[in-house]
Amino acid sequence: MSSIRVEPSPAALAVTAYSPPPFGRPVTLKLDANEGAAPGAGLDELLAGVGPGDLSGYPNARGLEAALARDLGVGSERIVVTAGADDAIERILRAVLWEGRNAVLPVPTFEMIGRYAKMTGGDIRPVEWMEGPLPVDRMLERVDAGTGAVCVVTPNSPTGLAATADDLRRLSRAAPTALLVVDLAYTEFATEDLTGCVLELENGLAIRTMSKAWGLAGLRVGYAAGPQEVVGWMRSLGHPYAVSSLSLKVAGALLERRGEVAERVSGTRRRRDELAGLLADLGMGCGPSEGNFVLAATRRAGEIREELAARGVAVRSFPGDPLLEDRLRITIPTSDGDMALLAGALREASRACGAEGGDAG
Repeated sequence: MSSIRVEPSPAALAVTAYSPPPFGRPVTLKLDANEGAAPGAGLDELLAGVGPGDLSGYPNARGLEAALARDLGVGSERIVVTAGADDAIERILRAVLWEGRNAVLPVPTFEMIGRYAKMTGGDIRPVEWMEGPLPVDRMLERVDAGTGAVCVVTPNSPTGLAATADDLRRLSRAAPTALLVVDLAYTEFATEDLTGCVLELENGLAIRTMSKAWGLAGLRVGYAAGPQEVVGWMRSLGHPYAVSSLSLKVAGALLERRGEVAERVSGTRRRRDELAGLLADLGMGCGPSEGNFVLAATRRAGEIREELAARGVAVRSFPGDPLLEDRLRITIPTSDGDMALLAGALREASRACGAEGGDAG
């Protein structure tokens, strides 16, 4: 037992360290974290132009911010590069939430949003969204004068459900004194990219990442785009050198390779449809998904996860979550070969669990 006598803040006691369910055996096919395919270019090619000054000097994100701003058709003062989307979410929630304030958000959703909100001392007002359209009316019922943020992840993780531009406009108009925080981490895989819609809203903030479709999860490059004043708050509340020079160089180089990213996204969408069909054949429910993952429904979720793990395949389960305890989130494999491995493992796991036919949760 620790003998430390320092008293922690309420925030330190309100949350526990993030830790997905561990795997007690080797993993050969990691499909539990929604990571994207690695860039096709070689590392030497992506790091061309990196010099000693990039290692010895502090990084400067202004070049990447300017390039992203050009892509989005806005001024660079409306863009801030962050250490992944997580960093952007934490900064903005610290800006608009504190004790007595609240955030309204659909659940289940990206777990870190709730964690960061709790760290501010603010309250969370959840609205269940397990199927169908975004429950805009029910969300607005929970908005009041103390609402600092309305958060929407679209496509949503872990469900894969997507909001529409009309949904976002309704939320923005009906809650003008709250910031509409729209996490678009998976937008490249969706039918419609809502970034432009968010940027048209006076109280809208779009959060993007290069961790998913761009395959840079290990480099931690994200960004937020919104009103200049809001972006200014985020600059004030973040680290001055949040993203390394190497990460900035690689991200900038990849922006010139959008065609490669689009090709990988197309393959992911095709395999997403294949996986949905396979799960249906195996008797597992699988709703529509617009992310690089699907959410499978089966009463044997824990057993199938373990059977897949025994075959070297890691998928995400949600033990203890009443909304998701009969669900498995499966990242779409990034190659046809890995898709074949997953398909074989799923068939074997389903047979081992006796799960074929009529098992949908």
